[in-house]
Amino acid sequence: MSSRGQEILVKALANALDKVSPGLKVVLETHLRVSLGEGLEVAYKDPKKFKDAVAKLFGEYSSRLLEMVVIDQVKDVLGSSEPPDTLEELVDALKEIYGD
Repeated sequence: MSSRGQEILVKALANALDKVSPGLKVVLETHLRVSLGEGLEVAYKDPKKFKDAVAKLFGEYSSRLLEMVVIDQVKDVLGSSEPPDTLEELVDALKEIYGD
């Protein structure tokens, strides 16, 4: 069962991937399912594991770029003046807001 925070993060990830390149989401989801046995939801469950898997597929630079785009997409939901710097901080903030 997914939480509201997870839904927001997965949707932001899907949007970010579609903006970069249509079809990229399918590539990443396939890689995650093969290597981790999970889809985009792993970004919420274990952000570090997600980032490592993305870096393995696309490289460190692209992994960080994706992380920044996702943070940028979600920062309005957080409503704080200082957006998070990392996916881990973003997930912590979402969990704090949505209580999961």
